[in-house]
Amino acid sequence: MKYWIDKIEKFRPEAVRQATRHQLFGELQATETDIDYKLIERTANLLELLVHDLLLENLADDHEKAKALRQASADAFRLLRILPRPDSGFKDGYFLLRTSALAVLGDMEGSATRWLRTIDWPNLPLDSSDWRERTWATVLDIWLRLIRKNDWADQDTVLEKIDLLRNSQIEYEDQYLKDSENEYTPAAALELIGLYHLTGAAEIFVTFTKNGNVDGDFQVRQLLEEQFDRVNSVCKHAQLIELELMSRLLSACACQMTENSIWTVTRAINSQVDKFIHSLVDRSKRDQTNIEELPLQFRTLEEKRLIRSSRRAIIVSLPTSNGKTLIAEFRILQAINRFEHERGWVAYLTPTQALANQVSRQLRRDLEPVNVIVEQVSPALDIDSVESKLLCQKNPQNEFRVLVTTPEKFDLMLRQGWEKRINRPLTLVVVDEAHNIQSKEIGLRLELLLATINRECRCAQFLLLTPFIENAREIARWLGGLNSDEISLEMDWQLNDRVIGVVHPEQGEPINKDSCNYSLSMKTIRTNRQTLAVEDCLKFPKIEEIAKSYSKASSQTNTAAIVAQHLQTRGPVIVMHGRPDWVWNLAEILKLEVNRDEKSEKIRLVQDFLKLEFGENDPLIDLLSYRIGVHHSGLSDEVRALMEWLTETNELRILVATTTIAQELKFPVSSVVMASNQYPCGEDVSSEDFWNIAGHTGRISQEQLGVIALVAKDESKVQELSNFVNNQTKELNSALLQLVDGVIDQLDDLGQLVYRYPQWSSFVQYLVYTYNQMGKPGNFANEIEQVMRNTFG
Repeated sequence: MKYWIDKIEKFRPEAVRQATRHQLFGELQATETDIDYKLIERTANLLELLVHDLLLENLADDHEKAKALRQASADAFRLLRILPRPDSGFKDGYFLLRTSALAVLGDMEGSATRWLRTIDWPNLPLDSSDWRERTWATVLDIWLRLIRKNDWADQDTVLEKIDLLRNSQIEYEDQYLKDSENEYTPAAALELIGLYHLTGAAEIFVTFTKNGNVDGDFQVRQLLEEQFDRVNSVCKHAQLIELELMSRLLSACACQMTENSIWTVTRAINSQVDKFIHSLVDRSKRDQTNIEELPLQFRTLEEKRLIRSSRRAIIVSLPTSNGKTLIAEFRILQAINRFEHERGWVAYLTPTQALANQVSRQLRRDLEPVNVIVEQVSPALDIDSVESKLLCQKNPQNEFRVLVTTPEKFDLMLRQGWEKRINRPLTLVVVDEAHNIQSKEIGLRLELLLATINRECRCAQFLLLTPFIENAREIARWLGGLNSDEISLEMDWQLNDRVIGVVHPEQGEPINKDSCNYSLSMKTIRTNRQTLAVEDCLKFPKIEEIAKSYSKASSQTNTAAIVAQHLQTRGPVIVMHGRPDWVWNLAEILKLEVNRDEKSEKIRLVQDFLKLEFGENDPLIDLLSYRIGVHHSGLSDEVRALMEWLTETNELRILVATTTIAQELKFPVSSVVMASNQYPCGEDVSSEDFWNIAGHTGRISQEQLGVIALVAKDESKVQELSNFVNNQTKELNSALLQLVDGVIDQLDDLGQLVYRYPQWSSFVQYLVYTYNQMGKPGNFANEIEQVMRNTFG
């Protein structure tokens, strides 16, 4: 193996560089690039040979070799997919299947799926009178469909083609073998046997994907291995090299897809989880990908044993866009099942109301089919009569089992004794975007809320969901003691390719004595998050309808509008600016005639709502006719929710929002354009929020390449934004410790402290609440002061 690695390393860096350049310029600039296809092909072939060598070894306990297999497979896929496809239908199908199988082994199944959905389907000889040719063509077609998964229709077509092949066997097989020359007849027959077993493996895999078993047999991997072992046996006997290499790839590919399947991961957990899986399968009849696990979901649920864990406190820190909500759903079902007799309930806490709206929609869609009622309470600091009735519902058929709200509202509920008034145990607290515990604005309240729950709610477990943090184990121990765990997985995988760049206008030739032409230049940035980058800049041409000259294009608002207009042809775009008035101005600039589209029924429904609520002249009504939306804190909760809904359902081409949407973004978009990298208050967008934005670009339902473009007005701003992007991941620090720093000498006068530092009010409220809960002990103040001085002094 070292021989292959040494040879590969001579070529890989340059081959990958050329492939990356070809991808970025092809997708963003639509221009051809100089590329050495011989180098690309030679490197890809060497990588594939390394993959085959590694597949012959036992990688179960060798993590380094398993990682090498994933990396070699992924790089081989990236290189092969940019090569010209063969002219022959059969060779083309073989090439596509070989390339797609390598993508699956490289944890890039989503990329292979999207690739196969967008390219022209190979012209395979499925009706050939040559039985060998027809059988090979059918094998290639059905396995390509199993990876493409173009809705459930692909799986139905696979079964139809297998039946058609069987029905045609009697008519064509005997004649083919008779026509073969005598010395080749045994090899020809053995090759057909091998191909038949590949169709048998495909049939097993399809049946398993639909039902979770094959005729009542749950040992699906063994059934698959039996088929592939028979293929390998005839290949060795007849020296069928081409079939053997394809069989080896498909065997590993099928086993990996089976192991990653939600059926495998959730087998024999409990009846609630079983019902949930069947409801997902039923609901997913339009899109099979809904029931397949992403690689990090699989490693979290199965390898890290989250779905079977009884730990009291668990922190799951995974990159954004790796399906943490689905992971939470399994943990929710586990908690509900554990306290089914007591009708226990779950609190799902989100940092913002917008995120609560999005989470509520997903939880209802996923959990209500299995009779788990999801309710949401508003962030208002009061419990109204409607919410009171909801919380005290006594009918088991109507009582909520999951409550979605913000930490502030839940803190109020606990202080007013609602956990006891509900008279059912709180069994699990899910904290989404848990890195907010270090936020100056909401971190202290969240920290104290968790401490209160930990002290008062005897049955409560904790699940904290966050991007990567460095001290997750310490946070888990704080909540659950020894009965805790943290699940942190290396960022060695991401759902799709992403590019981050800074765009600025460049002055061109003079138009007249007063103005010059221009173009936009995008400098890509290398980061520690596996984003793509190239040495030379990408170019975007001018758009005269937005800016006719360089002086007009130099405005960051106009530059952002031009970039957004170019990128919206690839899919939905979010454009972020620093203030609501700037947001409205940018949205108006994008009202180009080419964007006008009044065909959408959903948009018309939202326009009718706006007319009823705000009158015929509301500016958002006209913007929606161009499929442009607006999102900022000045809009009502209902309007913001409607903008989110239209974006989630791909009805909007462009959503223009304030940068605060970075804290609320839960839906996928193709690209994000940042006209400003600051919040409305003037502070820079946090590292956590920025990477949250990056994680939601180019997700599984969107374009293959996610784009994050920051706008600069000049070269100095380009360097400033490049430094901004490369902020490192921070530890999840205590907000209380951050507040104490610098004010310890003022602890004698809490009233003055709160006046000068309003964020301390949450801590004072916590002390008052604790004082009342303890029965107002006389020495309480002295004890608190002593504890704090011992802790922070």
